Amino acid sequence: MSQTTTLYPTNLAEEEIKARIKQDFFSLNPTHPELLEVFSMKDSKLDKDTKAILGALDCSAILGRIDFCVSFTSKTLFEPINFLWAEAKKGNKADIIESLIQLILTIGKERTQESYLPPLFLGAFDCEKIAFIPYHEVMSVFSQNDFNWNVTPSNHDSKEFKQLQGTLSALLDSKKLQFDLKNDAKELRAFILANFTLSNDQIHKIPISKNNFMSVYQKWLASVKDSIWIDWEAARKSNIIEADFFLADLLSIDNQSIKEKLFVVLEHNHYELMREKNSLGLFSGQRAEFRDEQKAHIAFWNLYERPPKEEYWEFIISRRDMLVPSDIRERKGSFFTPQIWVEKAQSYLEKALGEEWQEEYYIWDCAAGTGNLLANLNNPARIFASTLDVPDVDVMKELSRNASLPLLENHIFQFDFLNDSLDSHAPESKLPKKLRQILADENERKKLIIFINPPYAEAGTTAQTTGTGKNKDGVSLGNATYERYKDSMGKASNELFAQFFFRIYNEIPHCHLAAFSKLKYINSSNFVKFRETFQAKFLKGFIAPAYTFDNVKGNFPIGFLIWDLSQKE
Repeated sequence: MSQTTTLYPTNLAEEEIKARIKQDFFSLNPTHPELLEVFSMKDSKLDKDTKAILGALDCSAILGRIDFCVSFTSKTLFEPINFLWAEAKKGNKADIIESLIQLILTIGKERTQESYLPPLFLGAFDCEKIAFIPYHEVMSVFSQNDFNWNVTPSNHDSKEFKQLQGTLSALLDSKKLQFDLKNDAKELRAFILANFTLSNDQIHKIPISKNNFMSVYQKWLASVKDSIWIDWEAARKSNIIEADFFLADLLSIDNQSIKEKLFVVLEHNHYELMREKNSLGLFSGQRAEFRDEQKAHIAFWNLYERPPKEEYWEFIISRRDMLVPSDIRERKGSFFTPQIWVEKAQSYLEKALGEEWQEEYYIWDCAAGTGNLLANLNNPARIFASTLDVPDVDVMKELSRNASLPLLENHIFQFDFLNDSLDSHAPESKLPKKLRQILADENERKKLIIFINPPYAEAGTTAQTTGTGKNKDGVSLGNATYERYKDSMGKASNELFAQFFFRIYNEIPHCHLAAFSKLKYINSSNFVKFRETFQAKFLKGFIAPAYTFDNVKGNFPIGFLIWDLSQKE
Protein backbone atom coordinates (compact mmCIF):
# COMPACT_ATOMS: atom_id res chain seq x y z
CA MET A 1 0.00 0.00 0.00
CA SER A 2 1.84 3.09 -1.21
CA GLN A 3 0.82 6.41 0.28
CA THR A 4 1.86 10.02 0.08
CA THR A 5 -0.45 11.88 2.43
CA THR A 6 -2.79 11.05 5.28
CA LEU A 7 -6.55 11.37 4.99
CA TYR A 8 -6.67 13.69 8.01
CA PRO A 9 -4.12 16.31 9.17
CA THR A 10 -1.46 14.85 11.46
CA ASN A 11 -1.95 17.66 13.98
CA LEU A 12 -5.61 16.79 14.48
CA ALA A 13 -6.60 16.11 18.12
CA GLU A 14 -7.59 12.54 19.03
CA GLU A 15 -11.22 13.49 19.73
CA GLU A 16 -11.50 15.13 16.32
CA ILE A 17 -10.07 12.06 14.58
CA LYS A 18 -12.66 9.90 16.35
CA ALA A 19 -15.45 12.25 15.29
CA ARG A 20 -14.35 12.29 11.65
CA ILE A 21 -13.89 8.52 11.38
CA LYS A 22 -17.32 8.08 12.95
CA GLN A 23 -18.90 10.41 10.38
CA ASP A 24 -16.92 9.32 7.32
CA PHE A 25 -16.86 5.53 7.68
CA PHE A 26 -19.59 4.49 10.15
CA SER A 27 -22.54 6.55 8.90
CA LEU A 28 -24.59 7.10 5.76
CA ASN A 29 -23.39 10.68 5.43
CA PRO A 30 -19.61 11.03 4.98
CA THR A 31 -18.43 14.62 4.91
CA HIS A 32 -14.83 14.29 3.70
CA PRO A 33 -14.77 15.59 0.11
CA GLU A 34 -12.52 12.76 -1.13
CA LEU A 35 -15.02 10.15 0.12
CA LEU A 36 -18.32 11.67 -0.93
CA GLU A 37 -18.37 10.48 -4.54
CA VAL A 38 -16.99 6.99 -3.88
CA PHE A 39 -19.37 6.28 -1.01
CA SER A 40 -22.48 7.89 -2.43
CA MET A 41 -22.31 5.67 -5.53
CA LYS A 42 -21.74 2.54 -3.46
CA ASP A 43 -24.34 3.40 -0.81
CA SER A 44 -27.03 3.99 -3.40
CA LYS A 45 -26.94 0.26 -4.17
CA LEU A 46 -27.33 -0.88 -0.57
CA ASP A 47 -30.44 -2.80 0.44
CA LYS A 48 -32.90 -1.26 2.89
CA ASP A 49 -31.81 -3.32 5.95
CA THR A 50 -28.12 -2.55 5.45
CA LYS A 51 -28.88 1.16 5.16
CA ALA A 52 -30.99 1.02 8.32
CA ILE A 53 -28.21 -0.65 10.32
CA LEU A 54 -25.49 1.64 8.96
CA GLY A 55 -27.64 4.65 9.73
CA ALA A 56 -28.25 3.43 13.27
CA LEU A 57 -24.67 2.55 14.23
CA ASP A 58 -23.80 4.25 17.50
CA CYS A 59 -20.22 5.44 17.94
CA SER A 60 -20.90 7.60 21.00
CA ALA A 61 -21.41 4.98 23.75
CA ILE A 62 -18.05 4.77 25.52
CA LEU A 63 -17.65 1.66 27.66
CA GLY A 64 -15.33 2.24 30.60
CA ARG A 65 -12.02 3.57 29.28
CA ILE A 66 -12.32 2.21 25.74
CA ASP A 67 -11.74 5.10 23.32
CA PHE A 68 -14.10 4.21 20.48
CA CYS A 69 -17.06 1.82 20.36
CA VAL A 70 -19.35 0.97 17.47
CA SER A 71 -22.63 -0.70 18.42
CA PHE A 72 -26.16 -1.25 17.21
CA THR A 73 -29.28 -1.24 19.34
CA SER A 74 -33.02 -1.40 18.81
CA LYS A 75 -36.20 -1.95 20.80
CA THR A 76 -36.05 -5.66 19.95
CA LEU A 77 -32.62 -6.17 21.54
CA PHE A 78 -32.05 -6.62 25.28
CA GLU A 79 -28.52 -5.21 24.94
CA PRO A 80 -26.64 -3.42 22.16
CA ILE A 81 -24.69 -5.54 19.68
CA ASN A 82 -21.07 -4.40 19.85
CA PHE A 83 -19.20 -4.50 16.57
CA LEU A 84 -15.98 -2.70 17.48
CA TRP A 85 -13.96 -1.62 20.52
CA ALA A 86 -10.96 0.42 19.43
CA GLU A 87 -7.96 2.38 20.69
CA ALA A 88 -7.55 5.84 19.13
CA LYS A 89 -4.28 7.75 18.68
CA LYS A 90 -3.50 11.18 17.27
CA GLY A 91 -0.92 11.74 14.53
CA ASN A 92 0.34 8.91 12.33
CA LYS A 93 3.27 7.50 14.31
CA ALA A 94 1.36 5.03 16.49
CA ASP A 95 2.38 1.39 16.27
CA ILE A 96 -0.83 -0.53 15.54
CA ILE A 97 0.28 -3.65 17.42
CA GLU A 98 1.16 -1.63 20.53
CA SER A 99 -2.18 0.17 20.33
CA LEU A 100 -4.01 -3.16 20.18
CA ILE A 101 -2.08 -4.45 23.21
CA GLN A 102 -2.96 -1.27 25.12
CA LEU A 103 -6.62 -1.86 24.24
CA ILE A 104 -6.44 -5.48 25.47
CA LEU A 105 -4.95 -4.28 28.77
CA THR A 106 -7.72 -1.66 29.08
CA ILE A 107 -10.44 -4.28 28.54
CA GLY A 108 -8.82 -6.79 30.90
CA LYS A 109 -8.35 -4.23 33.65
CA GLU A 110 -11.98 -3.10 33.52
CA ARG A 111 -13.34 -6.64 32.82
CA THR A 112 -15.43 -4.97 30.11
CA GLN A 113 -15.91 -8.27 28.28
CA GLU A 114 -17.84 -9.65 31.28
CA SER A 115 -20.15 -6.65 31.66
CA TYR A 116 -21.04 -6.04 28.02
CA LEU A 117 -21.62 -8.10 24.91
CA PRO A 118 -18.09 -8.65 23.53
CA PRO A 119 -17.49 -7.11 20.11
CA LEU A 120 -16.96 -8.68 16.75
CA PHE A 121 -13.65 -6.85 16.37
CA LEU A 122 -11.01 -5.08 18.39
CA GLY A 123 -9.30 -2.26 16.59
CA ALA A 124 -6.86 0.64 16.60
CA PHE A 125 -6.56 3.74 14.45
CA ASP A 126 -4.91 7.13 14.01
CA CYS A 127 -5.24 9.84 11.34
CA GLU A 128 -3.63 7.58 8.72
CA LYS A 129 -4.63 3.96 9.27
CA ILE A 130 -7.04 1.59 10.99
CA ALA A 131 -6.68 -2.10 11.84
CA PHE A 132 -9.13 -4.75 13.01
CA ILE A 133 -8.51 -8.05 14.81
CA PRO A 134 -11.35 -10.57 15.25
CA TYR A 135 -12.18 -10.72 18.95
CA HIS A 136 -12.20 -14.52 19.01
CA GLU A 137 -8.51 -14.54 18.08
CA VAL A 138 -7.54 -12.99 21.42
CA MET A 139 -10.47 -13.79 23.73
CA SER A 140 -8.54 -16.54 25.52
CA VAL A 141 -6.03 -14.00 26.85
CA PHE A 142 -8.68 -12.61 29.20
CA SER A 143 -8.98 -16.00 30.94
CA GLN A 144 -5.44 -15.93 32.33
CA ASN A 145 -5.56 -16.45 36.08
CA ASP A 146 -1.92 -15.60 36.77
CA PHE A 147 -1.78 -12.27 34.94
CA ASN A 148 -1.82 -8.91 36.73
CA TRP A 149 -4.42 -6.83 34.90
CA ASN A 150 -4.28 -4.05 37.45
CA VAL A 151 -1.63 -2.00 35.62
CA THR A 152 -1.77 1.24 33.63
CA PRO A 153 -2.56 0.19 30.02
CA SER A 154 -0.85 3.26 28.52
CA ASN A 155 2.47 2.39 30.17
CA HIS A 156 4.18 0.51 27.35
CA ASP A 157 7.24 -0.12 29.54
CA SER A 158 5.45 -2.14 32.22
CA LYS A 159 6.32 -5.81 32.74
CA GLU A 160 2.75 -6.79 31.88
CA PHE A 161 2.73 -4.80 28.63
CA LYS A 162 6.02 -6.39 27.58
CA GLN A 163 4.65 -9.82 28.50
CA LEU A 164 1.59 -9.42 26.27
CA GLN A 165 3.73 -7.90 23.56
CA GLY A 166 5.93 -10.99 23.58
CA THR A 167 3.03 -13.45 23.46
CA LEU A 168 0.61 -11.61 21.16
CA SER A 169 2.62 -9.54 18.68
CA ALA A 170 3.09 -12.34 16.14
CA LEU A 171 -0.58 -13.35 16.35
CA LEU A 172 -1.85 -9.77 16.06
CA ASP A 173 0.46 -9.05 13.15
CA SER A 174 -0.64 -12.15 11.25
CA LYS A 175 -4.38 -11.77 11.92
CA LYS A 176 -4.87 -8.01 11.73
CA LEU A 177 -6.89 -6.50 8.89
CA GLN A 178 -5.28 -3.11 8.21
CA PHE A 179 -6.47 -0.32 5.92
CA ASP A 180 -4.99 3.01 4.90
CA LEU A 181 -7.76 5.55 5.47
CA LYS A 182 -6.95 7.46 2.27
CA ASN A 183 -5.77 4.86 -0.23
CA ASP A 184 -7.94 1.98 0.99
CA ALA A 185 -11.08 3.97 1.73
CA LYS A 186 -13.22 2.03 -0.74
CA GLU A 187 -12.06 -1.33 0.61
CA LEU A 188 -12.53 -0.20 4.20
CA ARG A 189 -16.10 0.89 3.48
CA ALA A 190 -16.82 -2.49 1.85
CA PHE A 191 -15.34 -4.28 4.87
CA ILE A 192 -17.59 -2.34 7.27
CA LEU A 193 -20.70 -2.97 5.16
CA ALA A 194 -19.96 -6.69 4.94
CA ASN A 195 -19.17 -7.28 8.62
CA PHE A 196 -21.06 -4.72 10.71
CA THR A 197 -24.36 -6.46 10.19
CA LEU A 198 -26.68 -8.51 12.40
CA SER A 199 -26.45 -11.44 9.99
CA ASN A 200 -22.79 -11.95 10.90
CA ASP A 201 -22.71 -15.24 12.80
CA GLN A 202 -19.36 -14.44 14.42
CA ILE A 203 -20.89 -11.96 16.88
CA HIS A 204 -19.75 -13.05 20.33
CA LYS A 205 -21.73 -13.58 23.50
CA ILE A 206 -21.17 -12.39 27.07
CA PRO A 207 -19.31 -15.04 29.12
CA ILE A 208 -20.82 -15.88 32.52
CA SER A 209 -18.51 -16.15 35.52
CA LYS A 210 -18.91 -16.50 39.28
CA ASN A 211 -18.73 -12.71 39.54
CA ASN A 212 -21.53 -11.78 37.14
CA PHE A 213 -23.92 -14.75 37.21
CA MET A 214 -26.16 -13.17 39.86
CA SER A 215 -26.49 -9.98 37.81
CA VAL A 216 -27.31 -12.09 34.74
CA TYR A 217 -29.96 -13.84 36.85
CA GLN A 218 -31.62 -10.51 37.69
CA LYS A 219 -31.79 -9.73 33.96
CA TRP A 220 -33.15 -13.23 33.28
CA LEU A 221 -35.95 -12.62 35.81
CA ALA A 222 -36.97 -9.45 33.99
CA SER A 223 -36.72 -10.95 30.50
CA VAL A 224 -37.55 -14.66 30.62
CA LYS A 225 -39.41 -15.57 33.81
CA ASP A 226 -42.88 -14.42 32.70
CA SER A 227 -42.61 -16.35 29.43
CA ILE A 228 -42.58 -19.69 31.32
CA TRP A 229 -46.01 -21.29 31.77
CA ILE A 230 -46.09 -22.09 35.48
CA ASP A 231 -47.83 -21.04 38.70
CA TRP A 232 -44.86 -19.62 40.60
CA GLU A 233 -46.58 -19.50 43.98
CA ALA A 234 -47.55 -23.18 43.70
CA ALA A 235 -44.03 -24.07 42.57
CA ARG A 236 -42.51 -22.39 45.62
CA LYS A 237 -44.67 -24.53 47.89
CA SER A 238 -42.96 -27.54 46.30
CA ASN A 239 -39.56 -25.92 46.89
CA ILE A 240 -39.14 -25.10 43.21
CA ILE A 241 -38.05 -21.49 42.74
CA GLU A 242 -37.35 -19.33 39.73
CA ALA A 243 -33.64 -19.89 40.24
CA ASP A 244 -34.09 -23.57 39.37
CA PHE A 245 -35.22 -22.63 35.87
CA PHE A 246 -32.32 -20.21 35.48
CA LEU A 247 -29.86 -22.92 36.55
CA ALA A 248 -31.52 -25.30 34.09
CA ASP A 249 -30.97 -22.77 31.31
CA LEU A 250 -27.43 -22.13 32.37
CA LEU A 251 -26.18 -25.66 32.99
CA SER A 252 -28.42 -28.48 31.81
CA ILE A 253 -28.78 -28.18 28.04
CA ASP A 254 -26.79 -31.01 26.39
CA ASN A 255 -25.01 -31.57 29.70
CA GLN A 256 -25.84 -35.00 31.08
CA SER A 257 -23.15 -34.90 33.78
CA ILE A 258 -24.83 -32.13 35.76
CA LYS A 259 -28.54 -32.93 35.38
CA GLU A 260 -28.89 -35.09 38.48
CA LYS A 261 -27.83 -32.12 40.64
CA LEU A 262 -30.64 -29.89 39.35
CA PHE A 263 -34.31 -29.70 40.35
CA VAL A 264 -35.27 -28.58 36.83
CA VAL A 265 -33.69 -29.34 33.46
CA LEU A 266 -34.12 -27.72 30.07
CA GLU A 267 -35.03 -30.02 27.21
CA HIS A 268 -34.54 -27.67 24.26
CA ASN A 269 -38.11 -26.30 23.99
CA HIS A 270 -39.53 -27.07 27.46
CA TYR A 271 -38.52 -27.71 31.08
CA GLU A 272 -38.86 -30.91 33.08
CA LEU A 273 -39.21 -30.67 36.87
CA MET A 274 -39.98 -32.82 39.93
CA ARG A 275 -37.82 -35.46 38.28
CA GLU A 276 -37.76 -38.86 40.00
CA LYS A 277 -36.72 -42.33 38.94
CA ASN A 278 -39.56 -44.79 38.51
CA SER A 279 -39.48 -48.54 39.08
CA LEU A 280 -37.72 -49.02 35.73
CA GLY A 281 -34.92 -46.66 36.75
CA LEU A 282 -36.15 -44.03 34.28
CA PHE A 283 -36.71 -40.38 35.05
CA SER A 284 -40.29 -39.17 35.04
CA GLY A 285 -41.59 -35.74 35.94
CA GLN A 286 -43.72 -32.74 35.12
CA ARG A 287 -43.36 -30.44 32.14
CA ALA A 288 -43.37 -26.64 31.85
CA GLU A 289 -43.86 -25.02 28.46
CA PHE A 290 -43.20 -21.51 27.16
CA ARG A 291 -46.08 -19.05 26.69
CA ASP A 292 -44.52 -17.29 23.68
CA GLU A 293 -43.09 -20.16 21.63
CA GLN A 294 -39.77 -19.58 23.45
CA LYS A 295 -39.14 -16.20 21.79
CA ALA A 296 -38.05 -14.30 24.92
CA HIS A 297 -35.93 -17.24 26.05
CA ILE A 298 -34.10 -17.50 22.73
CA ALA A 299 -33.59 -13.74 22.48
CA PHE A 300 -32.10 -13.59 25.98
CA TRP A 301 -29.69 -16.49 25.57
CA ASN A 302 -28.53 -15.19 22.22
CA LEU A 303 -26.60 -12.64 24.31
CA TYR A 304 -24.93 -14.94 26.86
CA GLU A 305 -22.48 -17.79 26.49
CA ARG A 306 -23.57 -21.03 28.20
CA PRO A 307 -22.64 -23.13 29.93
CA PRO A 308 -20.02 -21.11 31.81
CA LYS A 309 -16.58 -22.60 32.38
CA GLU A 310 -16.82 -25.96 34.12
CA GLU A 311 -14.71 -24.63 37.01
CA TYR A 312 -17.68 -22.39 37.97
CA TRP A 313 -20.43 -25.08 37.93
CA GLU A 314 -20.23 -26.30 41.52
CA PHE A 315 -19.80 -22.74 42.79
CA ILE A 316 -22.94 -21.55 41.00
CA ILE A 317 -25.06 -24.56 42.05
CA SER A 318 -24.00 -24.09 45.67
CA ARG A 319 -25.41 -20.54 45.55
CA ARG A 320 -28.87 -21.71 44.44
CA ASP A 321 -30.59 -20.57 47.65
CA MET A 322 -29.28 -17.05 47.17
CA LEU A 323 -31.05 -16.68 43.83
CA VAL A 324 -34.46 -15.69 45.12
CA PRO A 325 -37.03 -13.73 43.07
CA SER A 326 -36.78 -9.97 43.15
CA ASP A 327 -40.52 -9.61 43.82
CA ILE A 328 -40.02 -11.21 47.27
CA ARG A 329 -37.31 -8.66 48.04
CA GLU A 330 -39.48 -5.81 46.86
CA ARG A 331 -42.33 -6.88 49.15
CA LYS A 332 -39.99 -7.03 52.12
CA GLY A 333 -37.97 -3.85 51.64
CA SER A 334 -37.25 -1.14 49.10
CA PHE A 335 -34.23 -0.99 46.85
CA PHE A 336 -32.80 2.36 47.82
CA THR A 337 -29.53 2.42 45.91
CA PRO A 338 -30.30 1.84 42.22
CA GLN A 339 -29.35 -1.69 41.22
CA ILE A 340 -27.20 -0.41 38.35
CA TRP A 341 -24.94 1.41 40.85
CA VAL A 342 -24.94 -1.53 43.29
CA GLU A 343 -23.68 -3.80 40.52
CA LYS A 344 -21.13 -1.26 39.34
CA ALA A 345 -19.86 -0.73 42.91
CA GLN A 346 -19.36 -4.47 43.33
CA SER A 347 -17.55 -4.67 39.98
CA TYR A 348 -15.26 -1.82 41.06
CA LEU A 349 -14.43 -3.65 44.27
CA GLU A 350 -13.37 -6.58 42.12
CA LYS A 351 -11.23 -4.28 39.96
CA ALA A 352 -9.59 -2.72 43.02
CA LEU A 353 -9.09 -5.84 45.13
CA GLY A 354 -8.97 -8.72 42.65
CA GLU A 355 -11.28 -11.42 41.33
CA GLU A 356 -11.22 -13.32 44.64
CA TRP A 357 -12.13 -10.29 46.76
CA GLN A 358 -15.26 -11.92 48.19
CA GLU A 359 -13.20 -14.89 49.40
CA GLU A 360 -10.29 -12.81 50.73
CA TYR A 361 -12.04 -9.87 52.41
CA TYR A 362 -14.75 -9.36 55.05
CA ILE A 363 -17.61 -6.92 54.32
CA TRP A 364 -19.54 -4.81 56.82
CA ASP A 365 -22.35 -2.50 55.77
CA CYS A 366 -22.84 -0.47 58.94
CA ALA A 367 -25.62 1.67 57.40
CA ALA A 368 -27.40 -1.22 55.73
CA GLY A 369 -31.07 -0.23 55.77
CA THR A 370 -32.63 -3.36 54.31
CA GLY A 371 -29.38 -4.65 52.82
CA ASN A 372 -29.63 -3.43 49.24
CA LEU A 373 -25.86 -2.96 48.79
CA LEU A 374 -25.23 -6.58 49.73
CA ALA A 375 -27.55 -8.11 47.12
CA ASN A 376 -25.78 -10.45 44.67
CA LEU A 377 -22.76 -11.07 46.90
CA ASN A 378 -21.92 -14.73 47.36
CA ASN A 379 -20.03 -15.42 50.59
CA PRO A 380 -22.45 -15.04 53.56
CA ALA A 381 -19.91 -16.15 56.17
CA ARG A 382 -17.80 -13.05 55.46
CA ILE A 383 -20.60 -10.45 55.33
CA PHE A 384 -22.05 -8.38 58.20
CA ALA A 385 -24.97 -5.93 58.14
CA SER A 386 -26.11 -3.47 60.79
CA THR A 387 -28.57 -0.62 60.84
CA LEU A 388 -30.08 1.85 63.28
CA ASP A 389 -33.71 0.78 62.93
CA VAL A 390 -35.00 -2.47 64.43
CA PRO A 391 -37.70 -2.88 61.71
CA ASP A 392 -34.94 -2.87 59.08
CA VAL A 393 -33.08 -5.53 61.04
CA ASP A 394 -36.23 -7.64 61.07
CA VAL A 395 -36.65 -7.22 57.32
CA MET A 396 -33.06 -8.27 56.63
CA LYS A 397 -33.38 -11.32 58.85
CA GLU A 398 -36.54 -12.38 57.05
CA LEU A 399 -34.83 -11.82 53.70
CA SER A 400 -31.91 -13.95 54.84
CA ARG A 401 -34.26 -16.75 55.90
CA ASN A 402 -35.87 -16.57 52.46
CA ALA A 403 -32.37 -16.57 50.91
CA SER A 404 -33.07 -13.17 49.35
CA LEU A 405 -29.95 -11.73 50.98
CA PRO A 406 -26.56 -13.46 51.19
CA LEU A 407 -26.38 -13.06 54.98
CA LEU A 408 -26.20 -15.30 58.00
CA GLU A 409 -28.95 -14.35 60.43
CA ASN A 410 -26.49 -13.95 63.32
CA HIS A 411 -24.47 -11.49 61.19
CA ILE A 412 -27.43 -9.06 61.05
CA PHE A 413 -27.74 -6.77 64.07
CA GLN A 414 -29.10 -3.46 65.32
CA PHE A 415 -26.29 -0.94 65.76
CA ASP A 416 -26.26 2.83 66.08
CA PHE A 417 -22.94 3.46 64.37
CA LEU A 418 -22.62 7.08 65.49
CA ASN A 419 -23.35 6.25 69.17
CA ASP A 420 -22.71 2.61 70.05
CA SER A 421 -19.34 1.31 71.22
CA LEU A 422 -16.85 -0.23 68.79
CA ASP A 423 -14.81 -1.64 71.67
CA SER A 424 -14.57 -5.30 70.75
CA HIS A 425 -13.75 -6.23 74.35
CA ALA A 426 -16.71 -4.43 75.96
CA PRO A 427 -19.06 -6.96 77.62
CA GLU A 428 -22.11 -5.01 76.42
CA SER A 429 -20.90 -4.96 72.80
CA LYS A 430 -23.64 -5.41 70.20
CA LEU A 431 -21.14 -6.64 67.62
CA PRO A 432 -21.20 -10.31 66.53
CA LYS A 433 -18.34 -12.35 67.96
CA LYS A 434 -16.60 -12.85 64.61
CA LEU A 435 -16.75 -9.12 63.82
CA ARG A 436 -15.32 -8.31 67.25
CA GLN A 437 -12.40 -10.64 66.51
CA ILE A 438 -11.80 -8.91 63.17
CA LEU A 439 -11.83 -5.44 64.74
CA ALA A 440 -9.40 -6.52 67.45
CA ASP A 441 -6.80 -7.92 65.03
CA GLU A 442 -4.82 -5.45 62.87
CA ASN A 443 -4.11 -8.02 60.14
CA GLU A 444 -7.78 -8.99 59.97
CA ARG A 445 -8.85 -5.32 59.85
CA LYS A 446 -6.77 -4.92 56.71
CA LYS A 447 -9.09 -7.49 55.13
CA LEU A 448 -12.25 -5.66 56.25
CA ILE A 449 -14.23 -3.55 53.77
CA ILE A 450 -16.70 -1.03 55.22
CA PHE A 451 -19.14 -1.00 52.28
CA ILE A 452 -21.77 1.71 52.86
CA ASN A 453 -24.16 4.26 51.48
CA PRO A 454 -24.51 6.45 54.59
CA PRO A 455 -26.80 9.47 55.15
CA TYR A 456 -25.91 12.49 53.00
CA ALA A 457 -27.99 15.19 54.70
CA GLU A 458 -26.48 17.74 57.02
CA ALA A 459 -26.97 16.83 60.67
CA GLY A 460 -29.43 18.68 62.84
CA THR A 461 -32.65 18.22 60.89
CA THR A 462 -35.67 16.65 62.53
CA ALA A 463 -35.75 13.67 60.19
CA GLN A 464 -32.50 12.74 58.49
CA THR A 465 -33.03 11.71 54.89
CA THR A 466 -30.30 9.39 53.75
CA GLY A 467 -28.82 9.65 50.30
CA THR A 468 -30.77 6.55 49.46
CA GLY A 469 -34.16 7.90 50.35
CA LYS A 470 -34.53 6.27 53.77
CA ASN A 471 -35.51 8.51 56.70
CA LYS A 472 -33.37 7.96 59.79
CA ASP A 473 -34.88 9.56 62.88
CA GLY A 474 -32.79 10.43 65.90
CA VAL A 475 -29.52 11.05 64.08
CA SER A 476 -28.47 14.60 64.99
CA LEU A 477 -25.67 16.82 66.14
CA GLY A 478 -26.03 15.32 69.60
CA ASN A 479 -24.56 11.92 68.76
CA ALA A 480 -21.40 10.63 70.40
CA THR A 481 -19.32 10.73 67.21
CA TYR A 482 -20.11 14.42 66.67
CA GLU A 483 -19.23 15.29 70.26
CA ARG A 484 -15.97 13.30 70.12
CA TYR A 485 -14.66 14.64 66.81
CA LYS A 486 -16.33 18.03 66.19
CA ASP A 487 -13.14 19.97 66.97
CA SER A 488 -10.99 17.74 64.74
CA MET A 489 -13.47 17.80 61.86
CA GLY A 490 -14.33 21.49 61.82
CA LYS A 491 -17.31 22.40 59.64
CA ALA A 492 -17.29 18.91 58.15
CA SER A 493 -18.81 17.67 61.42
CA ASN A 494 -22.21 18.94 60.23
CA GLU A 495 -22.31 16.23 57.56
CA LEU A 496 -23.56 12.83 58.69
CA PHE A 497 -21.61 10.89 56.06
CA ALA A 498 -18.44 12.68 57.20
CA GLN A 499 -19.11 11.57 60.78
CA PHE A 500 -19.29 7.97 59.54
CA PHE A 501 -16.03 8.34 57.59
CA PHE A 502 -14.17 10.06 60.43
CA ARG A 503 -15.13 7.46 63.00
CA ILE A 504 -14.21 4.63 60.64
CA TYR A 505 -10.82 6.21 59.91
CA ASN A 506 -9.99 6.77 63.58
CA GLU A 507 -11.55 3.74 65.26
CA ILE A 508 -11.30 0.99 62.61
CA PRO A 509 -7.77 1.74 61.41
CA HIS A 510 -6.21 0.05 58.38
CA CYS A 511 -9.49 -1.26 56.94
CA HIS A 512 -10.86 -0.44 53.48
CA LEU A 513 -13.66 2.10 53.02
CA ALA A 514 -15.89 1.67 49.98
CA ALA A 515 -18.64 4.26 50.15
CA PHE A 516 -21.23 6.22 48.24
CA SER A 517 -21.25 9.88 49.26
CA LYS A 518 -21.21 13.47 48.15
CA LEU A 519 -17.74 14.58 47.06
CA LYS A 520 -17.37 17.41 49.56
CA TYR A 521 -14.76 15.55 51.56
CA ILE A 522 -12.50 15.57 48.47
CA ASN A 523 -12.81 19.17 47.33
CA SER A 524 -14.77 21.40 49.72
CA SER A 525 -13.08 24.17 51.70
CA ASN A 526 -15.31 23.18 54.64
CA PHE A 527 -13.42 19.87 54.76
CA VAL A 528 -9.88 21.22 55.07
CA LYS A 529 -9.59 20.10 58.71
CA PHE A 530 -11.25 16.78 57.83
CA ARG A 531 -8.58 16.12 55.18
CA GLU A 532 -5.76 16.91 57.59
CA THR A 533 -6.72 13.71 59.44
CA PHE A 534 -8.35 11.62 56.70
CA GLN A 535 -5.36 10.58 54.57
CA ALA A 536 -5.81 7.33 52.70
CA LYS A 537 -4.79 5.75 49.40
CA PHE A 538 -7.43 6.04 46.67
CA LEU A 539 -7.90 2.76 44.77
CA LYS A 540 -10.88 3.01 42.41
CA GLY A 541 -14.15 4.86 41.98
CA PHE A 542 -16.85 6.33 39.78
CA ILE A 543 -19.40 9.13 39.99
CA ALA A 544 -23.11 9.11 39.18
CA PRO A 545 -25.78 11.83 39.01
CA ALA A 546 -27.59 12.34 42.31
CA TYR A 547 -30.99 12.39 40.61
CA THR A 548 -30.60 8.70 39.70
CA PHE A 549 -30.90 7.82 43.41
CA ASP A 550 -34.34 7.43 44.98
CA ASN A 551 -35.64 10.58 46.68
CA VAL A 552 -32.42 12.54 46.15
CA LYS A 553 -33.01 15.96 44.65
CA GLY A 554 -30.43 18.33 43.24
CA ASN A 555 -27.94 18.43 40.41
CA PHE A 556 -24.73 17.17 42.00
CA PRO A 557 -22.50 14.11 41.71
CA ILE A 558 -22.50 11.15 44.07
CA GLY A 559 -19.24 9.28 44.15
CA PHE A 560 -18.47 5.68 44.93
CA LEU A 561 -14.84 5.75 46.08
CA ILE A 562 -12.69 2.93 47.46
CA TRP A 563 -9.95 3.83 49.96
CA ASP A 564 -7.18 1.81 51.59
CA LEU A 565 -7.01 3.35 55.08
CA SER A 566 -3.76 1.52 55.88
CA GLN A 567 -1.81 3.75 53.49
CA LYS A 568 -1.45 7.50 53.92
CA GLU A 569 -1.56 9.48 50.71
